[in-house]
Amino acid sequence: MMALRIRFQYPTGASLGYSIERLEDGHFLDFVDATFRAVPNIPVAALPEDTGSFRGRYKLTNSTTPVDQFRDGAYAVTIHDRSANDLVVGQLSLSMRNGDDSSLSEQSPPQVDPWSVILPGSYPPGSAGAIIAGNLDAAISTRSTYSGGPVQSVLSPVTVGSCQDKSGYRLAADGFDEIVIEPGINARQSLSPILAGIAGDLSGAGSGTIVIKAGGNSATRIIATTDDSGNRSSVSLNLPL
Repeated sequence: MMALRIRFQYPTGASLGYSIERLEDGHFLDFVDATFRAVPNIPVAALPEDTGSFRGRYKLTNSTTPVDQFRDGAYAVTIHDRSANDLVVGQLSLSMRNGDDSSLSEQSPPQVDPWSVILPGSYPPGSAGAIIAGNLDAAISTRSTYSGGPVQSVLSPVTVGSCQDKSGYRLAADGFDEIVIEPGINARQSLSPILAGIAGDLSGAGSGTIVIKAGGNSATRIIATTDDSGNRSSVSLNLPL
């Protein structure tokens, strides 16, 4: 039977009463309709004395403890002296679970291995159990096709560390642009005057100003000012962008 049981020892012949506070919200049981209110109409009810060998024990069993009113949690039962304007003479604490005053620890279900629980089960939205169940809905092995070949759906640049299989790799058109040879001159631009010096058309030899064209086209790549011995006093480079 779901119930709230009160047992209190006090000198015999007293006129005692009791009130019940739900500590979750500080509301008191209203004995008019057995609901909890911040300001109940009748907050104190009589607590009768036992009889015979149990005189001096004040006893009551309240079996009207619906779960929607006596929610799981902590409660305080205050004992009042009704002959002294409901002066408080004692207080009891208890826990309610499923409408019964047995302690929560006694009523807790046996420990369950969490790894044996079927998800999401009773896990509420936002809890770890519900999140895992809502997202890990397939075997991880089915989510990857990687078997040592090309990686699919790579959206960010990949930094290659130790790469054993270099088959199929090739340098991009701007692959040398990040390699600085001299301040303001990258590796790709450096190759242009080298080719011009080896294979480009040359004019002005002996005149003091030598002009060298690009290897393979008519763009001027090098203009050098020289003396009669061919020593260069200044060099102007026209490098590709």
